Amino acid sequence: MLSNFKKILSAGCSFIQGSELGDEHPFSQQTYPALIAKQLQVDYDSVAYPSASNQGIAKTLFDYKRLDNCLVIVQWTFPSRLGVNLSYEYKGKHGQNKQWFDLAPNNWDLINHFNEYREYTQQLKDLNIDKLHDVVYRHTGNDDNFNFYTLLAIRAAQQLLASTKTPYIFIAGCNALSNIEGVHNIDGLGFVEYCDEKKFLKGRHNHPLHEAHQSVCNFILDKKLV
Repeated sequence: MLSNFKKILSAGCSFIQGSELGDEHPFSQQTYPALIAKQLQVDYDSVAYPSASNQGIAKTLFDYKRLDNCLVIVQWTFPSRLGVNLSYEYKGKHGQNKQWFDLAPNNWDLINHFNEYREYTQQLKDLNIDKLHDVVYRHTGNDDNFNFYTLLAIRAAQQLLASTKTPYIFIAGCNALSNIEGVHNIDGLGFVEYCDEKKFLKGRHNHPLHEAHQSVCNFILDKKLV
């Protein structure tokens, strides 16, 4: 059981940011890390963001400057997502300057699907990021690469948190992460598969909703992982 922390910091992709929970901007107060913080009466912060890769998730921890007195809860995501640091800046979905970009096998189709991001999508095409996406997955899109880069991200995060004496809980976002040392499953399953097995309600873009997060919160507290 972990102790001596005043704040919970979460990191991950849209599942942890709280997409489709209704209060996800900048992050939801209804995800399971937020519910744990509320239960333990500690502060809560999150660096999770939609479509994050495991490299991107690790980078958010390295960029966070206030790890003292934190418990970090990370839900790692699908290994097939790949994060890259571009050699130039572009405008993010909300107008912020960015260099980091997360690639995913189906991400280009998803980006094109949202009309509100039409200007953002056109910018990416003008920068040929759609071509970068195609080249990366055509030439390097295999499980050996995906799993290796994910393991590097997880080990880098573990080293960072160990060096700062920051307690942490790592959760498998999917079954592909279930055999990695130091990453917890939920009743033997990744988050996605656990929610599928329990038949929890999902939003229209396939994000598990409130019942799922309450269940995982209860699991973590019942197992005394915190």
